[in-house]
Amino acid sequence: MGDQLEPSVPSRQLEPDTTFTPGSVEHLTPDPGVEQRVTSAPGSGVTPVTPADLSRLYPPLPRGEFSPSVLPPSSGQSHRDEFFALRPGALQAAISETERTLGEEDGKVQGAWLLTEVDHWNRESERLVLLTPRVLLVSHYDFVGLSCHLLVRIPLHYIDSITVGPFHFPTTSLSRRCGLGLRLGWDKLRESSFSSRWNPWARDLPTIILTEHPGVESGHLSPLGSLETFRTELTRGVGTAHKEQPLAGRANGPLILEKPIQMETVLGLVSALSNWAQLGYAKPRHLLGF
Repeated sequence: MGDQLEPSVPSRQLEPDTTFTPGSVEHLTPDPGVEQRVTSAPGSGVTPVTPADLSRLYPPLPRGEFSPSVLPPSSGQSHRDEFFALRPGALQAAISETERTLGEEDGKVQGAWLLTEVDHWNRESERLVLLTPRVLLVSHYDFVGLSCHLLVRIPLHYIDSITVGPFHFPTTSLSRRCGLGLRLGWDKLRESSFSSRWNPWARDLPTIILTEHPGVESGHLSPLGSLETFRTELTRGVGTAHKEQPLAGRANGPLILEKPIQMETVLGLVSALSNWAQLGYAKPRHLLGF
């Protein structure tokens, strides 16, 4: 005969715990943040919730017509916040980076200034100027990207004229400026060509015009923004360089003049808009970017 089946064990059914007492369960307080559904039983004495009660407890616009408030900027903005060059450490870093381009024959830096260059179209741009016993460096330094875009190197014994005076414009010019300017030239015998004078990006002009930076009004540039201090140091350095390295066929010493600086901007519409917006300076542009 085959294997006999063993009798199955009857399953045990769980019986309810008869040891439960109402006092063994703590009283639970409903969470006020959780919606409670109340159902009134007939004869229980509980008032049912009506739609009017729901609209009072849960209004359709609980925040009303709220919108975030917009606070105006502080009125205490200074020139240090307006120009990136005046922020702490920016000018010192630019001077150190430009100083590394000097050779041993150029000598050590005797002075540094933050000035404004005025081109032949009367457009202004901020420039970092370094003076050594042998050369004058005019750096087109970008204080936003913290890099030098262009570096103009002028030997001091090549400079043959220094002119200081107010700016003078044609009567038809729309772009004018006040204050003093300093124009230095390194070849007073060479006249600028017609194409160079009408080219706003020309680099072959034998002159550079400098004036004070607008941030000098804040007092944070003193004495790095003083045009008078730059004039004194430049005149002394050029005179010494002419004595040590005289040029053949040229008179010893530069020609120092005090007369108005003649500008040739007949109309000056482009420079008027550019200077009004201060596009030649590294500064915050807010909604328009840099």
